Amino acid sequence: MNKGLLKKLLQSNLSKEEAEMLSAWLQDDSSDDFFSKEFDQMFLEDIDVEAEEYPEWKSEELKLKVLQQIRSLDSLHRKGENAAKRRTLDVNRFFKYAVAATVSLLLGFYFYTSQLQSDAPAAGKVQWVSKANPSGKKTIIHLSDGSKVYLNAESSIRYPENFKSDRSIILEGEAFFEVAEDTLHPFRVEAGALLTTALGTSFNIRTFPEEDKVFLALVSGKVKTEVSGTGNEAYLLPGQGTSLDKNSQEIQLPYQANLDQVLFWKEGVLHFEQVSFLDLITRLERWYGVDVTVKGDYPKSGTFSGTFKNNENLTNVLQTIQFAEEFSFESEGKQVLIQF
Repeated sequence: MNKGLLKKLLQSNLSKEEAEMLSAWLQDDSSDDFFSKEFDQMFLEDIDVEAEEYPEWKSEELKLKVLQQIRSLDSLHRKGENAAKRRTLDVNRFFKYAVAATVSLLLGFYFYTSQLQSDAPAAGKVQWVSKANPSGKKTIIHLSDGSKVYLNAESSIRYPENFKSDRSIILEGEAFFEVAEDTLHPFRVEAGALLTTALGTSFNIRTFPEEDKVFLALVSGKVKTEVSGTGNEAYLLPGQGTSLDKNSQEIQLPYQANLDQVLFWKEGVLHFEQVSFLDLITRLERWYGVDVTVKGDYPKSGTFSGTFKNNENLTNVLQTIQFAEEFSFESEGKQVLIQF
């Protein structure tokens, strides 16, 4: 029955009463086995949705959206009074608790699915194209105007089907943009409340949900960036960066950015600087496409920094971190267990 409800959820046919039933099941321990063993097959196999009705890229975008919600919820939890409690980083199980927390979250998840399913052309409405990467995957997207987007893992973009005449992009996650020059059609990127406008330039934007700020760095050309609905704006020159505080909606004055570090991800270099242990785990999950479970008394203070080139494998990265902290780890497939 519950798989049937999940199928109806994906097909936008779930009623409020059925949503409440599904939420109740998600809160019950009986759903643990499903989310630990069958979650990854749910979209394409167990739900049995026809490929043309629910293509694979949509399942990836839907799963990405849920994971981004999880990251955001998890970030809020870690900043709260429960931050000292032991945290188990199992994405599939955490998905269950995140969705089951309230019926409204579940219905918000349903609404997003419903939006993905609305592909039928409508007069006067802009038709959107969506591209999404799961954790562990990076892609290069060639746009119809000649621009290129380097899309990071756990990131997504949406843009109008008629992109040559409407060069607007909505970004979640991180991307580097190489913008083809077109003086008649400005190139605009919306990253949360931060709006960036360019003509012919290249720049990087990072806006992961667990981070408190949106980061922008300009490599070439010139861009104007502003906060939606306010008068806050800034102009950047090559080599400069700025950031938007998601809470105060204030833009930082332009500063000299370390472009090498900003673009490390694009070159296959894993870099982190003065991050907490839990933030480090989040980055490793995103970079390698794994689910990490942490058990025991993990570090709750101090920070970690490191740079790993040439697409270093996860085992070598964890072994290096062991020089700073004493722990053991084991991995099987996409599951990693860290024991303190």
